[in-house]
Amino acid sequence: MPHDHLLDVSDLTIQYNIEGNLVPVVDRVSFYIDQGEIIGLVGESGCGKTQIALSQARLLPKAAFISQSSINDVHSAMIFQDPLNALNPVLKVGTQILEGIKVKVNRNKGEVVRLLNAVGIDKPEKRYYQYPHEFSGGMRQRVLIAIALARDPDLLIADEPTTALDVTIQAQIIDLLKELNDKQGVSILFISHDLSLVKSFAQRTMVMYAGRIVESAPTDVLFSSPKHPYTKALIQLSRMNKNNKGEFPSIPGVVPPPLEYPAGCRFHPRCPSAIQECAEKEPDFVLKGEHSWACPIT
Repeated sequence: MPHDHLLDVSDLTIQYNIEGNLVPVVDRVSFYIDQGEIIGLVGESGCGKTQIALSQARLLPKAAFISQSSINDVHSAMIFQDPLNALNPVLKVGTQILEGIKVKVNRNKGEVVRLLNAVGIDKPEKRYYQYPHEFSGGMRQRVLIAIALARDPDLLIADEPTTALDVTIQAQIIDLLKELNDKQGVSILFISHDLSLVKSFAQRTMVMYAGRIVESAPTDVLFSSPKHPYTKALIQLSRMNKNNKGEFPSIPGVVPPPLEYPAGCRFHPRCPSAIQECAEKEPDFVLKGEHSWACPIT
């Protein structure tokens, strides 16, 4: 049966053996990505965002137990957040990109040079022979993007690709991803904790908390009319400045580890609006057009 979307994920669950029990770090997650679409995935550290990314790039460790009721096979590639660790320090950059394309017919050094040029690296013929330590942080991230593009993916999975970069270089990387999306039609799953970046970049945004997606909407709708208390808190915090101690405000409490996921809504111990029902029953999703959220009190 043909799929309507480029990527269609239904009831994705990723489990690990923790203290003798199979524990879900991603729990019954469903989402889709259309051809040429840019999707944002946001949430605090420990929510399961990277696990979703690794599952779609087929890079989960062997210790992971993965199940899902349906998923279509899409050609994807992943851009990691730390290019210095993702690149092999003892191999020339050109060699590392070539590894991704050497299985294709008629692809050689000239194709690598073309890719380096396509991601905005100057003097690509010279850069081909250089090592990662000879590149700046922004240029190393561009190399990772070139490696991802080497296999002509339909979907780029960008996991915090601008975290280690300064604001100016961040903007350059985002502009490059936008250009790839515009000119090549590649879809992008953009994972970030920076809501301002997601707001300016993604067409739709999903919010994740404690292994579950709790809200999803077109980005402009999500930021103008958030429904889930967790989404509201994230957006409110993103608009606040440091206090007089030089600290950014935060949501009280922490994301619980998988072994300590509470019953009912997993956000209810941190939620200022929680009622008794929130602690007893897992919330159903409310669906209004393209906007969905899991909260009974909004």
